[in-house]
Amino acid sequence: MFYDQRGLPLTAANEQAVLSYDATINAYLGFQLTTGTHLKEGLAADDNMPMLHILRGYFMKLFAVPALEDKARQCHEATSRAISACGSHQREQLHHRALGRWCDGDWQGANAAWEQILLDHPTDVLAIRLAHFTHFYSGDARRMRDSAARVLPHWDTSVPGYGYIKGLYAFGLEESGDYQAAERWGREAVDDNPSDIWATHAVTHVFEMQERHDEGMAWIDELSKQWTGMNNFTFHLWWHRALFSLEKESYDEVLTLYDTQIRATQTEEYLDMSNAIAMLWRLESRGVDVGDRWEELADLSEQRTQGHLLCFADAHFIMALARAGRTEAIQEMLASLRQAAHRDDTQCQVIARVGVTLAEAIVSFHEGRFDAAFEHLLPARYDVIAIGGSHAQRDLFALVLTEAAVQGKRATDARALLAERIGLKPKNPHAWRRYAEALELAGDATAAKTARQRCSTLLSA
Repeated sequence: MFYDQRGLPLTAANEQAVLSYDATINAYLGFQLTTGTHLKEGLAADDNMPMLHILRGYFMKLFAVPALEDKARQCHEATSRAISACGSHQREQLHHRALGRWCDGDWQGANAAWEQILLDHPTDVLAIRLAHFTHFYSGDARRMRDSAARVLPHWDTSVPGYGYIKGLYAFGLEESGDYQAAERWGREAVDDNPSDIWATHAVTHVFEMQERHDEGMAWIDELSKQWTGMNNFTFHLWWHRALFSLEKESYDEVLTLYDTQIRATQTEEYLDMSNAIAMLWRLESRGVDVGDRWEELADLSEQRTQGHLLCFADAHFIMALARAGRTEAIQEMLASLRQAAHRDDTQCQVIARVGVTLAEAIVSFHEGRFDAAFEHLLPARYDVIAIGGSHAQRDLFALVLTEAAVQGKRATDARALLAERIGLKPKNPHAWRRYAEALELAGDATAAKTARQRCSTLLSA
């Protein structure tokens, strides 16, 4: 029995395997490109170490790519063999259970295993980080916040990686609406470690939700100097940077950021694609010509019409297909989603609850059937949270609903939805402009004039 750098027991054959395991965990927390290299080094040192096989299985699942599902299961089987050969600690057995549940599509079961680990081993940063991930993609901000809060008293500066826990807690606070506390914890984490990109991300979300666009741009521009050697999560931070420019209506800057940062590498990773798809949709909804940028996203989305490992990603893939007019792939994906809705794994339950409806609404919208899109989406608007992602990411679907009302000339619906929007985003010129259009549609010229004046004032500030 060995111990990791946080004092947790590990079943391993030698110290080198344990050092490589620690290095892998640290690289994973820091979104480092070297994560896979450290894992391979660990397996080379001890190919019978249970936690290394489990960790590899977790990484296969985190990609949310159907082609990697068999590899995740193989890692679970390899762990079973390693445990039989070498024994294991109860904590390792719970991780083994979590991987098995996740491979079966049972997110709740995986979460339960991680949270059980944390009751007795609150410094198990891997369990903390994975619980955070699955709470996030379940749309459960309070569980994300509380999961981190429960372990915080067991962490301090003597425990390696304390700053990362602060960053996780900050993001849970932000998504739960406690912006002041989120900013405080996130800034503390960044002060501890300026390269902590998840804490940087948490504070960036505070700026987004509070419409502090100039501060957000300066924050990212300064801290981006720390991102050398990091993986493609940096693209997501540049997506946030582009959102700030979007709200200032600096559209040329947004397109430059899209080409040089957000989509600098045309990967098939679901978050990279979601960033790009969501940004192009926002730009086009504002009348910006995005050229042929949809085509490569649609090409990749055509390869993701089956599998349905993450409803959040599916909703973006079908948007790319719809925007590019890939009729055959659209119908194939809709049929597949409807079939998946009858299965009982966690993501298929989400598809049944809201995923099919959301996909049908998106397709209807892009076919110009705005009434159908609106009538699909309106009853489901408060269920969209179930697909996970952040408030900023899910806002895309609120925009689809609002645009469906405007484009469908549903005057009272458009006016009501845009009144909601300016209540949440009173400093948003585009929201005021759209509100003016809705008011004109409803026949209220006086109020529309006032709204346009507000838009002009914000743009000239």
